[in-house]
Amino acid sequence: MKLRHLPILAACSIILASLFAGPVMAQRQDQASLLLDLKKARASYDSAKQKMDNDKKLFDNQAISGDEYTRSKNDFLGREVDYQKLILKVMNQQSYIIVQKAIKYQSKDKKRKVKVVLKSTAATNEEFLNYFKSHSDIFSPEMRQEKVYNIFVSLMTSAADETIIADPYEAHVPSIEMGKTVEVHFTLLRDVESLQILLNYGDRSERRTVLLQQDASANIVDINSRQFSQEANLGGRATYDLNLERFSSGDDIYKLEVVNLPRQATFEFLDTATNARISQTRFPQGVTSKRLSLVVYLPDRADDDIITDEPLEFFVLALPREEVSDLNKLRQQGPLTAQKLNTINAGRTKLELIPRGVGRIEIAAPTLYHEIKTGEQVQMNITVKNTGTRRLDNVKISTDNPLNWRSIIEPDLISSLEVEQKQIVKLTLIPPDDTGVGAQEVKIKSEAMANNRSVQTEDKTVRIKISAKTPLLGSLILIIVLIFFVVGTVVFGIKLSRR
Repeated sequence: MKLRHLPILAACSIILASLFAGPVMAQRQDQASLLLDLKKARASYDSAKQKMDNDKKLFDNQAISGDEYTRSKNDFLGREVDYQKLILKVMNQQSYIIVQKAIKYQSKDKKRKVKVVLKSTAATNEEFLNYFKSHSDIFSPEMRQEKVYNIFVSLMTSAADETIIADPYEAHVPSIEMGKTVEVHFTLLRDVESLQILLNYGDRSERRTVLLQQDASANIVDINSRQFSQEANLGGRATYDLNLERFSSGDDIYKLEVVNLPRQATFEFLDTATNARISQTRFPQGVTSKRLSLVVYLPDRADDDIITDEPLEFFVLALPREEVSDLNKLRQQGPLTAQKLNTINAGRTKLELIPRGVGRIEIAAPTLYHEIKTGEQVQMNITVKNTGTRRLDNVKISTDNPLNWRSIIEPDLISSLEVEQKQIVKLTLIPPDDTGVGAQEVKIKSEAMANNRSVQTEDKTVRIKISAKTPLLGSLILIIVLIFFVVGTVVFGIKLSRR
């Protein structure tokens, strides 16, 4: 086949694809009707061309006038234009562009991107090509350029939600040569695993719903956490939800590591699906993302490495097992920076944990049980101690008294109490004058603030047993009678022994 026929074959293949593609019967009927129109237009074109050629010979032999030849020539040009317009209509109805690939990958600046590969294609039909092959003169130079012009591409979530989720919102491809491919790169504004590609070119608008492929060129796992910065009390824990996404086509095993976390703080990785404790993970075939949890436990007390209110910055890594030895070498060089971690093939994310002190109050007393007589008072010393890990402010001691009881507390307000510091508080409980015998309970309550937060406290209960007073005169007479009884008994015993 001669090279000059290649543009004809390409253009004809577009026509053939439009005539025979499509499963819908209505579309096939339209294409069949269009084929008949093409044959009719071709017949009119051939007839007008033959008449023009004949009139040209007659005009050269002066058999007809110049006006008749001109009319014949103009009629031919009109039929030629009609035929070309019909061919262009067929070409416009054919889908020139296919989406060859849609690959999600991660750029060096950790942004998620999508590479869309577009290809200009044309189907071929030998019968139809043979039909047009001998009439290459009908194709204009524009038809022989074998290009599709002005393609506009957008990425959307779905047909139901037509939200554009990529930057740029719309990409412009000036042209694509027949059989060639063009790459269009987008930055994802929302992380998705599937999306819809909208193509606009000519008078056509087409959509492709695709599942994004993963970039197999880089064997890395990307890690993200929505709770990248958290607070936790000393002695408590913080849980980070980790989303792992694989940018690889293999099924490698990835080691999970935490670096730059002080040794006093412990951690564990948990599989959110099974709650199993893990130290490495892998992605089954067809799975590109997983969810894990990282739980970090803080010690009960602060020290030189863990300082209250000072953020701890550390990295979570997912790296192939062959990279673990390189990581261990870097650890021997001291704290790992982002620049050092760039030297190993590992996915990572930076997390932050802010240790917070905990305010706790301990109230102690030598005894919480007292016995008094009616008319007496209860005096006791209580010790207020800060057993937490943060300074206490506005420590207030109060009592919940029985009816008509009073209490005196000195001091009733402690402005501040440092960690492990103690304060003696004097408490006097005064019953009413007409109190009866029996048992009473008084609750000792405490209130405090730590870091502008209320501190939970535990009440203490003082139990008091009240007895009646014995009259002094009656007691004295009873004692004298008892003494006379004892003395009389002794004297009587002595006299009895002398007989």
